[in-house]
Amino acid sequence: MFAWLVLLLAKTAEAHPGAVPIRGVYDWSDLPDAEPGAWNVWDFYPSIVIGVALMIATYVFMAGPGRRRWNLSDVGPTARDWTAFLLSMFVVFFSLQGPLHELSDVYLFSGHMVQHLLITLIFPPLLIVGIPPWMWKPVVSVGWITAVGRFLTKPLMAFAIGTTTLYLWHVPAMYEWAMANHDVHIIEHVSFMVSAVVMWWPAYSRIPEIPKLTPGMLMVYLFLCTIPMKGLGAIITVSDYILYPFYSVQPRMFGMDPMFDQRLGGLIMWIPGGLVFWVTIGVIFFRHFYKDVVYARSGKPKSSTKQPVVAA
Repeated sequence: MFAWLVLLLAKTAEAHPGAVPIRGVYDWSDLPDAEPGAWNVWDFYPSIVIGVALMIATYVFMAGPGRRRWNLSDVGPTARDWTAFLLSMFVVFFSLQGPLHELSDVYLFSGHMVQHLLITLIFPPLLIVGIPPWMWKPVVSVGWITAVGRFLTKPLMAFAIGTTTLYLWHVPAMYEWAMANHDVHIIEHVSFMVSAVVMWWPAYSRIPEIPKLTPGMLMVYLFLCTIPMKGLGAIITVSDYILYPFYSVQPRMFGMDPMFDQRLGGLIMWIPGGLVFWVTIGVIFFRHFYKDVVYARSGKPKSSTKQPVVAA
């Protein structure tokens, strides 16, 4: 599936039937400039407002009444839990509406790439880290849900789900469909967020029922995850054709012509997108390398550092 999607996009980059070639065929000067501040729009979409409100309400319920009713934990979420979860909601809320949403949905392909990176690379880790393990007890206590979760978050499966979703929605016909139909656009964003949570789960899981990978395997997994995003970013960046005609007829924002905008969007996916994975790999490596150095210098086995449990 992955190879087929790469081939499809590469062929599209060479000769997309609906593309606008940049050499001697199209005069970008015909496009008007957007009005100053036209992107600074604060429209609030019910689907986003209601979705984020329901997520926060569910979290608050589970943190208090739900936790006590089902005896899930003696204490509620920590300050770290609250911070990570609320930041994840903040990222979703301000990525999918407001000025960034206006830029991405009307004017700039590059703006859309920033939006996509926020909801696929920043939102998922914050969400996973922000939910304390005990809050998952009612879910993982159901056997078939745990089995499905383990299956979907196996490294190869999680990688395939994240990669297929990423490439599928960047096939020009699919992308144009989402831009032309708001309901389809909602489905696109939801599928990005869900698949990204699945993809990041092996890196940040906090529950033993659906565990994360060991540090060594995790670094290999995250390295593999950099390849599809870098590959797609490269295809978009080096293309001599406008792959997404929707943006080729919009008023120009910040003086960028459609081809510069497309290449900037490809570079955003190619470099910052890959950098998120590399930073995560670096943190994992140095954190565990430092631990090994400390243990080696102490001359004690790792298990000896654990404190015995003393009965009350």
